Formats: sequence, structure tokens, C-alpha cells
Amino acid sequence: MSDAADIRDIRLPAPQPWLDFISRYWPLLAGVALLLVVLALVWMFLRRRARRRAAPSLLDATLAELEAARPRLLAGDVEGFSVQVSDVIRHYVERRFQVHALSQTTLEFLRACLAQPGSALTDHRQELEHFLKLCDLAKFARWSPSGPEMEALLGSARAFVQGTARPPADAGSGAKAAQP
Repeated sequence: MSDAADIRDIRLPAPQPWLDFISRYWPLLAGVALLLVVLALVWMFLRRRARRRAAPSLLDATLAELEAARPRLLAGDVEGFSVQVSDVIRHYVERRFQVHALSQTTLEFLRACLAQPGSALTDHRQELEHFLKLCDLAKFARWSPSGPEMEALLGSARAFVQGTARPPADAGSGAKAAQP
């Protein structure tokens, strides 16, 4: 019977103060966590909305990029002006019409434009061709246009962008063109 004297009763588990705190205040903790999640979602929504509002349209961005070339025009930097304006138009055409324009020669680029039947590029082919040829003359043949001629070149670039910024209203087929 000495074995019965060696057996002791089971002890209670050691107190866990943090467990007691959670078991008492779990509704409050869940509410705070939910509030933090809701606040984070509202913040993300407002941030995304502000970003969308701040992004300029393709038309506005391109016109601003063309206007950024004006200091070169005023300084008489013919080659730099021609390169910058030509690059802006090529980027615009690439983004607006999904025509790979940056690494092609002017002739290859114009052929690619004609390959898109019904495109606004086809309607503006002559003015685009004239514009790019003048830029090529200034870049590669060292043609030095006068100030008014460079201003006319910038004006033709602006007119091209504004003329092709939106798809024609009589498209009627419902096909979506690239958004400006």
C-alpha cells in the first residue's frame, strides 16, 4: 500500500494570462482587426481611383510631349528637334494603333500602316509620310529648315495626333479601336 501514498492528485495547468485576455476580449479584438481591414481596403480603393484620375489620356500626353520639343525648336537645334518630334509621333502611333514603329525605317513603318485596312492611319498616310520624310531629311540629310518651317512641322505633328486621336464617328460596326 505504499504505492497509494506515492500517487498525488493532478495539478491545474499553469495560468496563461494572455489566453485569459483573448478569451475575455475576443469580440473587441475581432472588431479592431475588421476595422483595420476595412480601412486598408478603403485606402487602396481611394489610391487606385486617384491614380486613374491623374493619368493623362494618350492624346494629352502626346501633345505635352510634342510641346516639350518647343525649346529645341526655339534654340534652333534642328536635328534634336526632328529626332524628338519623330520619336513622339512613332511612340504615339505604336500605342494608339499597335503598329511596331520604333525600330523600323520610315518606309517599313509606312508599309505597316497600309497593312491595316480601315485604320485611321490609312486616311492620314500622306500627311504622316510627309512629316516623317521631313524629319528624316533633318536627321540624316542635314536639311536645315527655318524657324517657321520647324513650327509648321510641329503643327503638322499636332494636327496628325488630334486627327487620329479618336476613331471616326461613322465606324458603325461597333468594333473598338484603341483608346487614346
